[in-house]
Amino acid sequence: MCLGMNPAVCSPLQRLLPPGCSRFIAQTPHFAAVPTFGCFVAGYLLVVPRTHVLSFARLGADLLAEAGNLVDELAVRIETVYGMPVLGFEAGINQPHERRIEHAHWHLLPSQARLRDWLDARLAGRRISSLTELPADPAVSYIAVRDQERALTAYVLDGPLDPGQRIRLRRTVATLDPRVDPATWDWAGQQWPALIQQTIQDLGPQPPGGRP
Repeated sequence: MCLGMNPAVCSPLQRLLPPGCSRFIAQTPHFAAVPTFGCFVAGYLLVVPRTHVLSFARLGADLLAEAGNLVDELAVRIETVYGMPVLGFEAGINQPHERRIEHAHWHLLPSQARLRDWLDARLAGRRISSLTELPADPAVSYIAVRDQERALTAYVLDGPLDPGQRIRLRRTVATLDPRVDPATWDWAGQQWPALIQQTIQDLGPQPPGGRP
């Protein structure tokens, strides 16, 4: 069973975990951090807003400050546990029906993949000091990266999204990380339950209202 709940109403992620084991790595009033489906390396988390929005940029300054603090705290924790620098990124797609998961989520994982360098060679980026400086126009889509040196960069995606030209960030990271088979980037085909369970064990779930 799932934390005393009926298994039929448990989340798909919770069903991958042993009985009584919470899927939450950390929680704040407005955000939760959980292992991701498609967890192709141990320590791969998503930071997810409790409010339904398409991107983090739609959350407003106060919530973005809360999100930034949580991301920073989790990054320190991941780096301490795995002894590797931490990469963070978001595909801030603000057009509906343009991706499979239409809810904002920030990726955070131990990785040497130089995603910012890869994007800098292809897109015009703007260095920002915090998540509160993400593109403010709710109609604008963007990519945001927190690199291994903790620097933040935002890339505005101009014009309509062309599925044939879309940048698949998970696929790019899997290609750039020598530990990962690039063919396993898609969470729909590879959920990695053993690595999800290892992430929970390594980072330790937090009780409701806890902080990392």
